[in-house]
Amino acid sequence: MAIAVTLFLYRSRRTVLLVTAVFLATLIFSFSIATWLSSKDYTPNDNYDRTVPTIGTIVFQDLEIFGGDVTVESDTVLIDWGELTIGASKNTTFFVKSTSNIDVVLELNVTNWMPAGIEEYITISWNYNGTVLNPNHRPLLVTVNLEVASSGDFIDFLISNEVTAFGFDITIYASGV
Repeated sequence: MAIAVTLFLYRSRRTVLLVTAVFLATLIFSFSIATWLSSKDYTPNDNYDRTVPTIGTIVFQDLEIFGGDVTVESDTVLIDWGELTIGASKNTTFFVKSTSNIDVVLELNVTNWMPAGIEEYITISWNYNGTVLNPNHRPLLVTVNLEVASSGDFIDFLISNEVTAFGFDITIYASGV
């Protein structure tokens, strides 16, 4: 048996040598790329750096927003989405109360995307169904959903723009009916 294996290896020495060379070249190449990627220096950039990478700001008019998953700091309402991964979807809930003296409906608009262009890969939606809020209406519980794309184009966008965090403003406002 040992003689047969030795004879096979001797006859196939060129193939064995080629397979070994390709294996070693692949190993060296992979190690070199990994070393190169881990040694890239990151230069901080104020447009992208955030102490908490995925906090959104809610701007509101003629409304009170409180409770649930939002934080209120000095008249600023913040949503902490936490860390998001490619293809992730997260919900946040909060209460909305009209402070207007007329019947209103709610409107939502998302602006100030940072970095610009990321809005092509992130979807913001909510479950508000057009309920008319009158001056005495109880607070309404709403859920806002953030969904992150999982496409190769999005990954290319993140890499080419060196995105380490993103941000946006959600404007919720009362519109007369």
